[in-house]
Formats: sequence, C-alpha cells, structure tokens
Amino acid sequence: MDIKNVIEGDYCVGCGACAYKSGGSMRLNKYGEYFPDLADDSFNDKNLDKICPFLKPELNEDVLANQFLDGRDGYLKGLGFYNALFAGYVNEGNYRSNGTSGGMGTWIGAELLKNNLIDGIIHVKKFNRSNQSDPYYAYAISRTVQENLEGAKTKYHVVEISNILNEVRKYPGRYLFIGVPCLVKAIRRIQTTDGVIKERIAFTISLVCGHFKSVNWTKSLAWGAGVNPQELNTFQYRTKEEGIAARKYVFRAFKKNSYVQKDAAQVVGGKFNQGAMMLNACNFCDDVVGETADMTIGDAWLPRFESDDNGTNLIIIRNQELRRIITKAINEERLKLIAISEKEAYQSQSGGFRQRGEGLSYRLAKKQNAGEWAPEKRVSPGEFKVPLIRQMVYSKRMEISSITKKSFVKALEKDDFSVYADTVERKLRNLRKIEIASTFFRSVITHAKVKVLKRFK
Repeated sequence: MDIKNVIEGDYCVGCGACAYKSGGSMRLNKYGEYFPDLADDSFNDKNLDKICPFLKPELNEDVLANQFLDGRDGYLKGLGFYNALFAGYVNEGNYRSNGTSGGMGTWIGAELLKNNLIDGIIHVKKFNRSNQSDPYYAYAISRTVQENLEGAKTKYHVVEISNILNEVRKYPGRYLFIGVPCLVKAIRRIQTTDGVIKERIAFTISLVCGHFKSVNWTKSLAWGAGVNPQELNTFQYRTKEEGIAARKYVFRAFKKNSYVQKDAAQVVGGKFNQGAMMLNACNFCDDVVGETADMTIGDAWLPRFESDDNGTNLIIIRNQELRRIITKAINEERLKLIAISEKEAYQSQSGGFRQRGEGLSYRLAKKQNAGEWAPEKRVSPGEFKVPLIRQMVYSKRMEISSITKKSFVKALEKDDFSVYADTVERKLRNLRKIEIASTFFRSVITHAKVKVLKRFK
C-alpha cells in the first residue's frame, strides 16, 4: 500500500510530510481539511511511504521511540516509554494564567531558549489571513521569549508541517517542535531519512490529542454563537475566567471590533468528543499521548485536580535533558509538580484510550469484515470485546463526523446556519442518549466487579 491508498481511503491526516519530501504543497479542501497536492510521479516514490504516519507499520511508535528517546525507564501500553510522570503547573510568571491549562507548553519553550539549548520554537500561531479560504492558525517559528508567549493556548485546528520544515532547512539552528502525536511521528519518520531535519529539530513535545478538527468546525462554533464566518477574524478555543470550570470549553469568536463568548457545549456540534467535523484519519490512530515525543503535555483530568479552575497539566517525560531541567525548576519552586503513578497518568486520559483502543479495534474489524483496506496499527481488528452499546457509540460518532462536514458545506453555500443545525441536531441528541446509556452500563459493570472482588478477599 502507498500514499495513494491513504488519500483515496480518507486516511490522510494532512500532516504535510509527503508534500515536504516531494516538493509538493498542501491545500485546504471545501471541508476545511488539508490534503496533499503532489505531482503524479510522486505517488511512485516509495520514500514517501516511509514518512507517512499511516503506512509502514514496521516504523510504528514503539520502534521510533526506541530509536529516538533516551528516557525509557518505564513503559505502559498507551503511555509509551517514560522516565518521569508529573501533574501540576507553572508557578512563576503568567504562564499558567495565559495558557490553556497549567502553562507548561509555553514555559518549557521559554526555558530552552533561556538556556541556549534551542534557537527557535516551532509551534502553532495566528495566521495572517488575506481571504476567507485561509486557515486561522498555522505553524510559525518563535525566536524570543516574547514571541513564544504569543503562541500560548491550545488550538483545535488542522495544521501541516511542509512549509515550516522548508523554513527550518533554510535557516540553520536548533529547534523545539510542538505538535499533536501524528505530526511528531511524521517528524520522527522524516528524521530517519533527512539528516538536516534530524540535526536541527533538537527536541519534540507532543500535546495529548483527542482528534483533529477541521477549519470548518471553528467556523461552525462562531456561527452558532452569532458570528458569521465572513465576519470571523480569529478564534480562542478555551477561556480562563473566574467561575469557568477547567473542563468547560468556553470559546471567544472575534470579529472586527468585538468578540462573542460562549460555552462550546451550548453550540450544535460543539461538544468535542461527539466528533463533529473530526478527520476520518483520527478514527484510525492509536497514539493518544505522542509516544515518540521527548515530552508530552496535556490536561490532568483527575478528580483531585479538577476543582482547580486554573488548570493542571499532565506531563510525561522521555528525555534525560528535559527531566533535568524540570527537576531543577521543581527544586527552585518555579514549577509546582508532583509525581503521579502510571495508573493515574493513564486514568487522566481514559476516554481517549477507550476511543483509540477498543474503539479502534471495532472500527478496524468493521473495515476487515467489509473487505476494505485500513492502515495496520498496534491495535488488532477485533482485539477488544466491545459491548453492543459501545459499538453504537463508535458507529454514531463516525456518522456524526461524516454528516457534519457535508452539511456544514451546504450551510456555507446557502449562507444559512440552520441548514447545518437542522440536519445534525437530532442525530447529536441521539448520540448523547447512547453515550449516557453506555456510561450507566459501564458503571454498573464496574460496581459489580468491585463487589465480587470484595467478597473474595
């Protein structure tokens, strides 16, 4: 199988690795998703197969981790290798208040700059849009601490790496790359064949990932809050204010001289895990935490931290130098981090692991039973025994992803948000009912297991 199979099968995540390697380009389609624009002869280039995140299973996350990571003291399926697990936040400056969660993503970039360990940070920042077809965010390089601060906060928005890697080749230096798991994996694969990128990207950090959202999802949230896509200038996906719980995704949609603030859960398709305008490729990924990255940063969704509305980070370290830097900052009380167990680290992202574990095994089995090709993953088709209620959840989420992307395009064509809302609202309500039933069923089973275990102790 090759790149053509990935594209035609709708497994392309739009990372841009193939465009970088072949000299092609990445474009946004009408659904707000990136796709590669490659010369015809590029599809015969077997070197592209080696760098695509969805091909060559012999270069999976475990293999790449063994090749690139020097902090492999522990291992847990799902978390990958690690040499330290923490939860906490930045205790100095405004990193925490300016960030989405505990401020660690921006802080570590600044710390590496201050210690002259890197010359720049490759991360996602606002894109200077010139027309309506442009993205709201794209990769850029920050070379100062102040520029780094401008890239704070998580962006639930597709991005690609081809343009920024061309810039890295043009300007020598040592860089930190920050991205979601599939992008870090693409970087690692490129580093196996490209000595320049291997030398110049000195550190990689992964963000914990639920899935990629198209550009159109951003437009749909704004439109649902009353800001027409034609008026939307920029977007903030999560807002920190007194009274806003850490788990609430309160966004701000900015137009010319004002903004609208709204809880995403109150907008059609706004609840993240329901899968509205989710890329299909994300249904066939088995990496939640970026197992090939030197460090992973996410939200520590654990009961003991959720009462703190300022946000708490989950940190998984797989690099000796980064562990040294962070340990020093903890001792100096610049970071408030506590060590957590494997079990807690895993539980903090339990929903994501279900989606990429039992959910993936179910989706792969469906493809196999239909005689359709799907990428080979570390999870096997039918590996998990998935209850019928969970099968319904996974099927409905895929249906929602497909319906929302198509109906929103129709809404844009007619300049009428109700075309989108009327099409998907009832289906989203049905999905929610199934999710609630599934949660109830799982809690009953868990409670029964606990009672049995207590009886036989």
